[in-house]
Amino acid sequence: MRKEETVDGADSDVEEGQILEAEVVEGGRGSGGRLSLIALLLAVLALVLAGGGVYYSQQSRELAMSELQALDQELLAAKQATEAVRGEIGAARSAADSQSQQLRQQQEALAAQQQALAAHKQSLADQSVKLDEERGRLEQAGTEIREAIQSLHRRIGSDNNQWMAAEAAYLIQVANHRLHLEWDAATAIKALQEADARLRDSGDPSWIPVREILALEISSLRSAGLADIEGLALQLAGLAGGIEKLKMPGTEPLPTARPVEAEAQPVEGRTWKTLLEDGWKGFKSIMVIRHHGQPVGAMMPPDQQLFLQQNLRLQLEAARISLLRGNQALYDTSLQTAARLLRDHFAADDAGVGNYLDEIEKLSKVRVRPELPDISASLLALRDTLARTGGAQ
Repeated sequence: MRKEETVDGADSDVEEGQILEAEVVEGGRGSGGRLSLIALLLAVLALVLAGGGVYYSQQSRELAMSELQALDQELLAAKQATEAVRGEIGAARSAADSQSQQLRQQQEALAAQQQALAAHKQSLADQSVKLDEERGRLEQAGTEIREAIQSLHRRIGSDNNQWMAAEAAYLIQVANHRLHLEWDAATAIKALQEADARLRDSGDPSWIPVREILALEISSLRSAGLADIEGLALQLAGLAGGIEKLKMPGTEPLPTARPVEAEAQPVEGRTWKTLLEDGWKGFKSIMVIRHHGQPVGAMMPPDQQLFLQQNLRLQLEAARISLLRGNQALYDTSLQTAARLLRDHFAADDAGVGNYLDEIEKLSKVRVRPELPDISASLLALRDTLARTGGAQ
């Protein structure tokens, strides 16, 4: 009995072990299915996330490429603008070098002209000394003539006609001296008119031939076209005194560029594109590109302006001295140089410069030393008549 109970107990134990093993196997199979489903879901989620990352990366790359292309184009435009600015700066430097060379040449020419003007002034001073000596001799001669007239008056006594004839002779001699030594036609005409009045007041018909000669000489003086030397000299002095008012090109300041204010942008909104725009605006605020229809000229420095004004003033002064001295060649050369300076270095559209050119053109037509008429025939005729009538010679 116990043996059978033992066998039955063992069988029951075997059956219970099989039942428990079956339960464990079935439980394991259910848990493994749930794990596979979770793994599948995780794999799908990973694939979705990987695809989204690839798509985002592709979009970011395309955006970066477009921004880089725009940056390249703007950099190319900035490079072209810089090259244009460099070209204009080079042209301005070339113009400045050319003007500097011209300035040196003008300074050399001005130095030579100043030397010539100094020599001319010295010559004029020497001539003034000679004129003073000549005036002294003329005064001495006038004193002698007056003494001779007084002696004549004492000899002829109450003969008023002879006295008036002697005064007329003296006046005719004064007219000759004023005309040939001082080129003073106006005074010479007045002296001849006074001499004719003396002969007319005498009432002597023997002076009629002399009066006819006086009338011809007065008419020849009036038609000689002698210039008003003193008036022309004052006109040249006035032109030289107004040179500072003439307008010169290149003396106005260049327009300054107003700074471009950067638009306020939030820091978080900054990108490569906004940074490039800010840099380009700053570059444009510094560099100003000016377009001209002709080569760009550099600003004229003040020392060159003063040099040109002084040179023009010296030319007008040289013309005035030449006018007083009677040097036609130097007078014409000085006026031609002054006109050339006005055309080359002063503003052609300025009304003052145009007036100066018109005045210089009128002055250039003046003949400072035209051919003088001969007015000695009346004096010779008067002396001859005095000699024949027994008067003073």
